[in-house]
Amino acid sequence: LFGLAMADSASAQIPGLGELTDALEKVKKTADDSARIAKGASGLTLAEEVAIGDAVALTIVTRYGGVWRDPEATRRVNLIGRVLAKYATRQDLEWRFGLLDSDAVNAFSAPGGRVFITRALYELAASDDELAGVLAHEIQHIDQRHAVDIIARGELLGGISSLVADNNADFAAYEQAVGSVASEILDKGFDPGTEYAADRGGRDLAAVTGFVPGGLRAVLVEIDSLAGPPAEVFSTHPSIEARLQKLPPDPPPNPLPGPPPSTN
Repeated sequence: LFGLAMADSASAQIPGLGELTDALEKVKKTADDSARIAKGASGLTLAEEVAIGDAVALTIVTRYGGVWRDPEATRRVNLIGRVLAKYATRQDLEWRFGLLDSDAVNAFSAPGGRVFITRALYELAASDDELAGVLAHEIQHIDQRHAVDIIARGELLGGISSLVADNNADFAAYEQAVGSVASEILDKGFDPGTEYAADRGGRDLAAVTGFVPGGLRAVLVEIDSLAGPPAEVFSTHPSIEARLQKLPPDPPPNPLPGPPPSTN
């Protein structure tokens, strides 16, 4: 699922602890000292961002039910996601898309180009245009470096950079630091202004790619109308009413074609 649409097992696509340790070692070898790591406006190198993103992605998969093993749904998400990513600003990333086996209605992004959507939200997307709107929103979080900015603003950057620069740092310490990043993203989420920016940017990205621009709005309207929503519905996002007010009043897309029947 995570990375290759036709892959048969999660282990082939989602990085495990051994792979993350190897990634950490590679990042360490690129740095002579912490000053060399702190490059660019974000204070993170690309290699460091990707290593952190893979670790955060592993946390997301663990927390939200693991991989949803549906080949058709996986193929659809990867096809639409990769089309959108071709028009993303950050072409330096290897964009990857995954499905989570969770009843929570939510979607997530991690640094380095990692995007997830839960089974419950996927099943609510009545058309490819709606699914594109959801995925484009998450792509915009990464394209605009929202998670990376959270790391750079606080004390997290110094701790991670020190670990990467320290050749004697063990993986447990690195994992703890990355856990702090995951907590910021998953538990606290982004501020309302950031979410509105991702909504607007995602709408525009979907439209530029050829999808109906009202896809995200249609999904939000459908979620807002749920009589008995699942346990978690965009729990870290601003209210749906507020998000709808910020989006243009685009007409909804044709509800067909929808997601293919589950093979499970």
